[in-house]
Amino acid sequence: MSPIVPSLPPHLIQLGFDYVLAVEAQDDVQAARLAPEVEQLPGLLPGIVELIVFPMTALSDDTDPCADSFVLDEVGVIHLMAIREWATDAPAAAAPGIARTIAHFVGQVLADTPTDVVQALQALRDEQVERARAVALHR
Repeated sequence: MSPIVPSLPPHLIQLGFDYVLAVEAQDDVQAARLAPEVEQLPGLLPGIVELIVFPMTALSDDTDPCADSFVLDEVGVIHLMAIREWATDAPAAAAPGIARTIAHFVGQVLADTPTDVVQALQALRDEQVERARAVALHR
């Protein structure tokens, strides 16, 4: 399946992850500082969700598909579509909830322990920003 959200430039990936990190760390000052810019870009947080969720749920080209893999792919697509609709319909109200949803997913699926969420988000941010920079250089 193709991505739901177009690819994001490095500076927007940085902004989206920084907002999620501020919300997760309960840094209200930083979250409030970043919120106006995040709210002006309703596709930003769905793009961040896609960077994290899509690789974990999408059908893989290198393994034999089975019923479970099709279900997981569809759950990922539905999750991404719901987040996108939420962000489009109410960007200001949705942003903190989407950020908490991202942090929860990372804590449950990607972090070594739920207390490592911030570190896992920082590592994801750095990886995704670097990947976006590499793609931008090769265009």
